[in-house]
Amino acid sequence: MLDKSNAITFIGALLEVASKKGRFEQIEKDLELVSDVITRHAKLKTVLFHPSITRDDKKHLIKKVLGESVSELMRNFLCMLVDRRKEELLEFIPDVYKDVIYEKKDIVKARVQTAFPLTGERLSEFKKRLHNVAGKTVELEIVHNPEILGGMIIQVGNTMIDGSVVNRLKNLKTRLLSIQTA
Repeated sequence: MLDKSNAITFIGALLEVASKKGRFEQIEKDLELVSDVITRHAKLKTVLFHPSITRDDKKHLIKKVLGESVSELMRNFLCMLVDRRKEELLEFIPDVYKDVIYEKKDIVKARVQTAFPLTGERLSEFKKRLHNVAGKTVELEIVHNPEILGGMIIQVGNTMIDGSVVNRLKNLKTRLLSIQTA
């Protein structure tokens, strides 16, 4: 049984080789295409993952399906996975490739929920502050969530900072209730 950590390792190695060969952007595009094909075509995954189909047939299928739309480096990578009987790693590509690419490019994803839209100068100032705190380039996803009433909820990686008015009110309520019962 293979897991995501194996996929991260293999994709990281692919991107390392691509970077050394000056083909990082091409492999990034190839991974996007492979991810799209894997996501859309469940029958392709069924054939590639089936243990009774020969490695040569699987490699022929990869070459036929992707053809010249991906680089030779990508085709070789996919065939290498088949040769090593690790084609099941292809299932994880849609989930992990962007994370690996972001790590290589020193980019971190941040999700921000705000009660009111961040625009203009407030948005650019906020991006600068996040960049300074994270020490990396920040790709920002802003979600408008009026239910938080005010403030914001920021999630960067596995870290979440809840500075919403709703959260502050809940905390205040908890403290007031603990004072009454004391």
